[in-house]
Amino acid sequence: EGDEDNAKVARQYAVNALLFGEHLKGITEQYQISYIELDKELELDKVCDIFTQINSRGIRLDVFDLINALLVPKGLQLKHMWRDAEPKLDFVQSEKLNVYVLQVMSLLRQAYCSPKYLYFLLPGQEKPIRRPDGTRETEVLIGDIDEFKERWNVAVSAMAHAIKLLRHPQEFGAIASRFFPYYSIIPVFSALQAYLSELPPEKRSDGQRKIRHWYWASVFINRYSGSVESTSARDFLDMKAWLSDDALEPSLIADFNRRFRSLELRREVRPSTSIYNGIFNLLVLAGARDWITGNVPQHDDLDDHHIVPASWGKANLQGRLVHTILNRSPLTSDTNRHVIKDQLPNVYLPQWIESSGEAKVRSILETHFISPNAFNILLRDPFTSEDFEQFISERQRTFQDAIEELLVKERLDLPANLRQLDADIEALELHLRKTLVDILGDDPAKVPSHIIQQVNDRIGRALKKNPAMDAESYEELTGKLQYFDLREIENVIVSKAVWEKFQELFQNKEPLIAKFGQLAELRNGIRHSRAVDEITRKEGEAAILWFNKILGSMS
Repeated sequence: EGDEDNAKVARQYAVNALLFGEHLKGITEQYQISYIELDKELELDKVCDIFTQINSRGIRLDVFDLINALLVPKGLQLKHMWRDAEPKLDFVQSEKLNVYVLQVMSLLRQAYCSPKYLYFLLPGQEKPIRRPDGTRETEVLIGDIDEFKERWNVAVSAMAHAIKLLRHPQEFGAIASRFFPYYSIIPVFSALQAYLSELPPEKRSDGQRKIRHWYWASVFINRYSGSVESTSARDFLDMKAWLSDDALEPSLIADFNRRFRSLELRREVRPSTSIYNGIFNLLVLAGARDWITGNVPQHDDLDDHHIVPASWGKANLQGRLVHTILNRSPLTSDTNRHVIKDQLPNVYLPQWIESSGEAKVRSILETHFISPNAFNILLRDPFTSEDFEQFISERQRTFQDAIEELLVKERLDLPANLRQLDADIEALELHLRKTLVDILGDDPAKVPSHIIQQVNDRIGRALKKNPAMDAESYEELTGKLQYFDLREIENVIVSKAVWEKFQELFQNKEPLIAKFGQLAELRNGIRHSRAVDEITRKEGEAAILWFNKILGSMS
């Protein structure tokens, strides 16, 4: 077109391109490429394991990258699928989220999620299996690209739902990513939620209760703090069994119920550990309110506040004790940084009491598991290191009581009035058991044989699941009564064999049976998350009063 200036530039580009081509040719002809030759029949997962070992000092490539590379020839861009899914899950700040999606897929399809099992998710990939009779064969878990996409989308939806549950301030209390006890529990938690959604509607409420108990048990016994793939698979299988059969409770539940009292919370000084964050989640669930506004702090305006200031602890305590979770609570950033600042509680609490009244201050502090006794300790002036020790010891006890009340006894989901009724029923059951021993002696032979047989079967299953249990402690009636339900206590009392021993106390069977029925109706409604109507509640309350009056007459 007569544009000589541009033509000159174009000719120079052409010369440069030829020179650059010669330069690249020289590099590639001289470059030494090392390789390892593998047997063509070697299984895919072993090839990938070898590659990751060799590549350990190169650019990080995990199982997601390798599966992405293996899917490209099949016409599937896994990285593009992850790009679409990531915004749905980005509340959790973890580099492993894309791998977690594959693990959820794997758990739901084959109940395992270690890397070697993830490769069997490739469309058309054959998985070797051994039948119970010892024969070997292969199966294909995912037939084609469309099925892979479908299962991927199911897994992403399951994780999004699970994360929404975990971050909910009234469900699990991990209201910010930094307050998750672990990220590594997300795959199995998500898979369990997906599995639960497929169960009949009448099983889902009780199933959610079981998942919640498993989750908190895992948090407080540090179950997911190490290598977790095998633990995830085992828990997924055990929980599926328990969701179907109440008798198949996983052993970790009993382990948690036994061990939580021995938790040394004073040692939890580092935010982000499972127990530290678990306690912080519990504070959120309890509705811990800000000390100035009275509102529940939101996740984007939340400080992990030192009740006794860190500056005082640095001057008066050894080590990092001032940072213990026993001295921490959630407050708004404004209250923490601009109102309380570095003041001791004996300075800021009297000011707050003067402006708001002592009853209101105590009420708000109780939402932080600061008991009346702990409150009085904080007001001491001067406040010494001995006072600090007494404060954290009292708060340790309060937290342990809360774990038992809300998590072990599963009263977390109950409204306040039903929570108290549930505690009253439990106290009454204990009183009834004691009454049986007082009247019959500690001899199980005096109890109808068919009832003892049912109880012995339960104890036998429990011993089989947990060999650490002391079998001898369940030989006497006192021990066996721990496995009696309310109706079995009733059946013992009204049985022909022993009724005459209880007749003086209860007088007539008919009103006794009626009161047991009212009590059982209320108890079952509470324990099985059913709606408790006004009549059931009133009749249950009347039954509690009736029993307490009669049993109190024995004292």
